[in-house]
Amino acid sequence: MIKTQIVKQNNKPVAVVLDYKEYLRLKEIEQDRKDYASALAIKTKNKKWTSHKDLKKAIGL
Repeated sequence: MIKTQIVKQNNKPVAVVLDYKEYLRLKEIEQDRKDYASALAIKTKNKKWTSHKDLKKAIGL
């Protein structure tokens, strides 16, 4: 694993070098947060909900 390094210019951080697996982990967290925010927005707009149990019954599972 590569140790995370901060690249500075004029003594201010401008870039980060990090391990690729860590990068992928962070991207996955970002996507999960976007999905969660999207789900909350949809839930707020949609006032009629069907439970998971009822939905499975309705589609024959």
